[in-house]
Amino acid sequence: MDIQLDALLKFPHVTVESCAQQDNEVYLKLRFLNEEARCLRCEKLSSELHQNRPILIRDLSIFGQVTYLKIPRRQFYCHDCQGYFTESLTFMDAGRQYTRRYEEHLYQQVQLSSIEQVSRVERLSFDRIEGIFKHQYALKKTGWSGVKRLGIDEISKRKGHQNFATVIGNLEAGKLIEVIDSHQQEDIIETLEQQPLEVREQVEEVSVDMWGGFPKVIEKVFPNAVIVIDRFHVMKAVNTELNKIRRQASIFDRGSKFLLLKNGKDLTPEEIERLELLLQKSKRLAKAYEWKEEFRVIYEQSLTVEEGKHQIKEWLDKAQTVYSEAITTIRNHLDGISNYFRNRTTSGAMEGINNRIKLIKRQAYGFVNFNNFRERLLACFSN
Repeated sequence: MDIQLDALLKFPHVTVESCAQQDNEVYLKLRFLNEEARCLRCEKLSSELHQNRPILIRDLSIFGQVTYLKIPRRQFYCHDCQGYFTESLTFMDAGRQYTRRYEEHLYQQVQLSSIEQVSRVERLSFDRIEGIFKHQYALKKTGWSGVKRLGIDEISKRKGHQNFATVIGNLEAGKLIEVIDSHQQEDIIETLEQQPLEVREQVEEVSVDMWGGFPKVIEKVFPNAVIVIDRFHVMKAVNTELNKIRRQASIFDRGSKFLLLKNGKDLTPEEIERLELLLQKSKRLAKAYEWKEEFRVIYEQSLTVEEGKHQIKEWLDKAQTVYSEAITTIRNHLDGISNYFRNRTTSGAMEGINNRIKLIKRQAYGFVNFNNFRERLLACFSN
């Protein structure tokens, strides 16, 4: 017995009987301190040992050296069941060649880098690392349980290509819960309908941008959900046309776009002074900026859905003197935009999710197909 190695190992009812080192590898021979095991069928204890077949499994490295454990795999006879059983171990799963903590370590490392890199560091084959990753992912995935507010968005699978995937996020938890290899209505519906109806019925709100296909998906898949058009996408439509009006007025002063699009309440005294000088150059631009700020203030108020809709309608009637494209867009999505005032739900969490996805994409060269990439993304948000 080596008390120091036992403390390092941290396995219950196990002691290190001997330690050997060979070619930068450490081999620890273990012995169990308990002489009986619990039957897997009747849960009665048995001390009648039938056979003992030692196996070699890999554990976390010790001081940078690959570490193997020589473990006795004991088979007992149960008099109550009149059958044989192999004892269950707390530190490894049946049929595996690695300890649970080592597999969890590899799972975390793949999320931080890539299968190829982990394969080189750990001196295991690509297929072994991939297999361990898939095994751990299957154990850890949480699913859709309890999800009430969703965000749906799109990501580009390859930079510079019009090749999109659809991502689904749990807005309350800020976690990715599904990735679909398509941006077509039919494909999205087909994938989401694989979730049980009772799970889909619990979804109360779905926040989306103004892509025309999302409302039809939501109506088909989430029968009890309210469609909420994300406020930041609505403001983006207004800001885009405001910037277009700036260009039409031939105002290209340095920083002019920034001053116009920044929230008025966040401007510094110096920026306010510069903005006032800027707006003196065009009455239309000055009016457009005024209406932009008034629209933003509507969102800042504590309103009911009907109150919010009424104020937006009044704004539309006034702002149509300078805005056109944004007016049409908002009118077409007025109900979804007004639903924001139910719970002030936004897709803000999706921005954080998408930023993290971009980082993972840059690291994901160890995955050669979409299914592996999907599993990696979902794994990174499962912790």
